[in-house]
Amino acid sequence: MPEFHGKNRFAAILLIFLTALVFLGFEQPAAAAAGEQDGRRVALIVGNSVYKTLPSLPNPANDVQEVANTLRRAGFDVTIGINVDRIGLENTVRSFLRSANNAEAGLIYYSGHGIQVGGQNFIVPVDATLETPYDVETQTMPLDLILNHLKQNSRVQLIFLDACRNNPFNTQKFWMAEKLEPVGATRGLARIDSDLGSLIAFSTEPGQVALDGEGALSPYSESFIKRASEPNKEIRQVLTDVRRDVIAMTNGKQVPWENSSLMDSFYFIPAPPPPSVEPMQQVSVPEGAAATKLPIAPPHDETGSALLVTLNQLPQTGKLSFDGKPVEQGAKLPAGALTALSYDSSGVAAGTVGLIGYTVSDPYGQATQGVVAITVSADAGAKLAQLEQEKQARLADAGAYLKSLPRDVDTTIGVGPVEARLPEVPASAAEMTFKVAALPDKGTLRAGDRVIGPGHVLEAADIPALSYEPQIGTENQPFALTLQAANDDLPAATVTFTPTLDACDSAAAAPLDLQGVTAGKLPNEIDPAVALPACDDAVKAYPAVARFVYQLGRAQLANRDAKAAFATIKKAMDAGHIRAISELASLYLVGASVPANLGKSSEIAAIGAKKGDPYALYAYGKSLFYGRGVKADTEEGLKLMLQAADLGHTYAMNELGYIFSNGVNVPADMERGIRFYESGLKRDDIYSMNSLGMIYRAGKGVPQDLEKALELFKKAADGGQPYAPRNIGLMYRDGQGVPKDEAAALSWLEMGAERGDYWSAFERAKMAKGDGSDADSLVTAAHYFALASALNRPGTGDPKKQSDKELASLAEPAKKKAAEAFSAELTAQELKALPKTKSLNEKLTLLAKATWAKRNPRYDLF
Repeated sequence: MPEFHGKNRFAAILLIFLTALVFLGFEQPAAAAAGEQDGRRVALIVGNSVYKTLPSLPNPANDVQEVANTLRRAGFDVTIGINVDRIGLENTVRSFLRSANNAEAGLIYYSGHGIQVGGQNFIVPVDATLETPYDVETQTMPLDLILNHLKQNSRVQLIFLDACRNNPFNTQKFWMAEKLEPVGATRGLARIDSDLGSLIAFSTEPGQVALDGEGALSPYSESFIKRASEPNKEIRQVLTDVRRDVIAMTNGKQVPWENSSLMDSFYFIPAPPPPSVEPMQQVSVPEGAAATKLPIAPPHDETGSALLVTLNQLPQTGKLSFDGKPVEQGAKLPAGALTALSYDSSGVAAGTVGLIGYTVSDPYGQATQGVVAITVSADAGAKLAQLEQEKQARLADAGAYLKSLPRDVDTTIGVGPVEARLPEVPASAAEMTFKVAALPDKGTLRAGDRVIGPGHVLEAADIPALSYEPQIGTENQPFALTLQAANDDLPAATVTFTPTLDACDSAAAAPLDLQGVTAGKLPNEIDPAVALPACDDAVKAYPAVARFVYQLGRAQLANRDAKAAFATIKKAMDAGHIRAISELASLYLVGASVPANLGKSSEIAAIGAKKGDPYALYAYGKSLFYGRGVKADTEEGLKLMLQAADLGHTYAMNELGYIFSNGVNVPADMERGIRFYESGLKRDDIYSMNSLGMIYRAGKGVPQDLEKALELFKKAADGGQPYAPRNIGLMYRDGQGVPKDEAAALSWLEMGAERGDYWSAFERAKMAKGDGSDADSLVTAAHYFALASALNRPGTGDPKKQSDKELASLAEPAKKKAAEAFSAELTAQELKALPKTKSLNEKLTLLAKATWAKRNPRYDLF
């Protein structure tokens, strides 16, 4: 390359620069990943190795730890479960489904025992026994259930199943809804056809058996981890390479298989923007200096990838060296070497300009070029000294800035990205870049819209734009973000993010709410004094978060304000909160602030069921099963309730227990019913407690145990269960397992009646009528028969309304006195609002309903 002297040298430099670029040629960056995901990526990783009764598997727990690490590096927010039992699997899956809401891509990776029954695949928790026909529906988790929810909440679904081991089960048939289904060929899993936007990958062909291998990882997981870590490789190429690896590792005994209907390309580690460099840098070196370190600006790559520098062109005069050794044209050096190059200007005339042309390339095949113009100058030493002084000042300011960063940042879960509120980098250090040395392994860190991963490099302007979105289920788990100067040795700074629940979520979140953020509280557990102000504040602070509106409605229900709750829950439903749909359906079912309407209730519940809400699946399934407000379809109703139970909905477990133990529309199977009741009991469900107590009291299917029955009834009643007080009252009335105690019986029955239980009111009235010792007893009988008639609705078990007949049989004077007592509880305006009727019996029933509703019953307990 020619050397230039004199005043026209800078114009000449520009000409040389253009010539050099033509001479060297642009290296085109690799094509950008088509369909590259910019949104959140979420992954559910489950590995089960240590089974309690089934054969243990050596590798799954190891597999998923490494898979999780790989996916975190690929930008996934990972929910992981290792050696989980059935309840633990439910909790893990629900936490994942909550985090998957509105995700760009959702991934499931399961390693462990799997079973195929009736063409469906089931994940097998570590406490499963699979010894009887009843065990699949109460001990395992259907894969389709998770996948279907994922399809509704993410644009891309990726499923990886390394679960095709031999099935070591002791029975070959299992109940699936209304059918006994055989285990699928006793080997492997069933084929899954992917919907648009899905990819389903098996570690071996459907119906075949996968191998554990001899190492710490299964052959499939070992290859998946390796290939998914390779940058800028499309997923279908990843799986082709995995298949080739596994076939080689297993000598052809295992052939991975996948079925894809992806619409776009997907990259685990997509190509980032190409490296950036200063296209033209000018540096001066002193004349006659033996070795001057060149102040070259370092290349920049936002992902912190290892960059390679190729020196395409060297100055024709002087000597260029790195680490004391000469460098040659075409030399390939690590990127850090560019800032450590030295130039020997001995014998080079002042005013001489030499050029370094270089290419910076990243692991993705992308490259960017730069040119450094070196001018030999008599006064360059002073300039270099000044530059070094400025650099040291920048470093000092940057170091002081890192020390000043806040050490603790609270981040609210479930309100979107929360600003980290880190201060701006001082202007004197604005040219500095900072590297992410460590970041939270759960949740998503962003700089503006850009998702930040480990090793990523931040510009000074990125730091005030940092935000963190905690993973759901990580409350009170501190996570560290460590920043360090990208190209200089400065002490690192660590900022700790502490995810916290909003007070409304702590006080009024709903169980199984897949748009919620925590396990939630049952209706009987909500304290309105705490929940109401908390949710009022949350709605004001986050008006766009429909979840808080719904939870405010729950708090209002707990406060016995059904009218306000109805309007609030309707508002939440209109704003897109799915659980609010089933809540509104339940208000139409029980007639809370609106007339009871079974058809309307079923119509609304059907909407929620289509969206996969567990409560709506149960509500609509129950309507279909019994034909309440909708044309009966017992088969579909049963399937929907089973789906709700699979998601941990205890109301569904209790209803299924009742159906199977009593043979409602299906053959009676007491053992199957008890299994569902016991599943609810394991989850502290007050309704299953009451139902199982009735089983023990009757000694039907189990040895009679009156002490156990009373214990379960009282525990259920303490939890607010509306029917348990009647069962306790009858035991005291009849002296069953306890001494007869009429006063205790009356007290418990009155508690049940006040909670809204038809049979409690009916039995209390019968006791008063049976006593008949004075006129007051008959007035009491009229009071409670009228209340029973008022409370009667589908599901009470008394479709003939015996209370109407009993009420009609009472003498007029007793009924008139009861009516007067009811009327005294109502205002003149409330009395005027009642429907007109000439029938004393109907009037008495209307009065009973009005006074009971005025006392604000807990509608949400039914």
